[in-house]
Amino acid sequence: MQAWAPLSPRQWNEAHARHLLRRIGFSATPGAVDDAMQRGLHGTIEYYFGKTRPFPIPHRVQREVTELPKLRQEIRTAKDEEKRRMLRRDERTLSSSSYQDFAISWLSFAREQENSPQEKYVMFLQDIFVVSREKIKPAAYLYQHQNLLRREGFGAYPDLTKSVSRSPAMINYLDLHRSSKKSPNENFARELFELFTLGEGNYTEQDIKQAARAFTGYRARGSRFIFDKNAFDGTPKTVFGRTGNWNGDQVIDIVYDQPAAATFVPREFLKFYLAEEPLPEPYLEQLGRLWASKGYDMHFLIETVFTSRMFYQPEYQGNLIKSPIHYYIGLCQDLRLDVIPFPTRVLGSLRGMGQVFQTPPNVRGWVGGKHWINTTTLAARRQLAQTLFNPIDEEKLNADDFVELQAARAEDRADFVVTEERLSGLQDKSPEYISEHFCRYFLPASPPDAFRDTLARYLKSKEKDYVEGIKEITVAVLQSPQYQLS
Repeated sequence: MQAWAPLSPRQWNEAHARHLLRRIGFSATPGAVDDAMQRGLHGTIEYYFGKTRPFPIPHRVQREVTELPKLRQEIRTAKDEEKRRMLRRDERTLSSSSYQDFAISWLSFAREQENSPQEKYVMFLQDIFVVSREKIKPAAYLYQHQNLLRREGFGAYPDLTKSVSRSPAMINYLDLHRSSKKSPNENFARELFELFTLGEGNYTEQDIKQAARAFTGYRARGSRFIFDKNAFDGTPKTVFGRTGNWNGDQVIDIVYDQPAAATFVPREFLKFYLAEEPLPEPYLEQLGRLWASKGYDMHFLIETVFTSRMFYQPEYQGNLIKSPIHYYIGLCQDLRLDVIPFPTRVLGSLRGMGQVFQTPPNVRGWVGGKHWINTTTLAARRQLAQTLFNPIDEEKLNADDFVELQAARAEDRADFVVTEERLSGLQDKSPEYISEHFCRYFLPASPPDAFRDTLARYLKSKEKDYVEGIKEITVAVLQSPQYQLS
């Protein structure tokens, strides 16, 4: 079975480069495609995944780290109810400001081409090791959890799983901090088996109950993990038929002796990057055996899948629906735009498209696929594409947004919309050329001839207002069903 054998260097071409870039990142701009062709397939994978690119803690998130403990201490000690109410309001304001800064800073970081594959991979891990702002309010904890996945997510998956069990965000999200030997909480143990490592049906309720005892004593003091040995159940436990005084790390080691552990993560990885429908089991089992033989190393899984013959099969090209974040960042990259520094507007757009930043709907994360598209979310996507061609009315900005706009300009991050001046650079090109160029540049697969012909005919009808016509067909392409795919 040659599915996971590497693609031959002779087969590496621009079409494959575009497919790879759209899948591992958010777009396939001409410059990125040229670079990928020069580096070759393996060189491209090594360039994007060979080293970790740090995402610095955003300014307001750092401020929250410093100020939140002080605020909470003041709230606890305040004797006046009115004072306590004002301090809680300050806490909410600090949390909201920190969250918004985290969102815009991360979107801007992920929008940079060299960071995109890493950050999309972090999104994949976040959809397994789910935490949510719905329950974890401090953005600092969410940032810390995300940074853990970024920092350790390219090594051995069992080691990453152990580190996640100590993540303060995860401890609070799955109530590990409430778990003690007198009253073990089963939430983490259940999700460990079902959503992190094995999948449903590959464990028993008794395994969960016994494993929950091994994770007692896990606590978070602010953003630090601590182990409360007095709350830990050190008596024998039987997990998957093996008995011992197991602690949490030892239970995770036992998990990776289970056959289902070899295929769970590869299955999720392929669903995220290759196809919504599962591959035939023989292909998945072979990939799982290869992965297990390499100590469940995630970099090995990344390189094996993205360089494989299977990954470049025609049936797996242009078949995945972009998530709202993928759609937004992809638009910014395709149109060479900076992330607009207005949190309310950006987060509102993402919410309208169905993906609230750092707030998946439940412990299973984002369902994705066809669930991204309905009448409401598609209308929000169309509106977003349109707004990127409309000038910013600075007179209508509130004070905070105006400050952010000025700060972005000072940092030379001010290309927020496509201007008529940029579009006018195409006015000497024929309608047929522009139609063909846009379809090849923006779309993951060649559209029907009728689509290209319709664009060209419309542009011909706008002879007296050619630049406006170019704008309108650009928006039409970005709103098209084909552009929703990668």
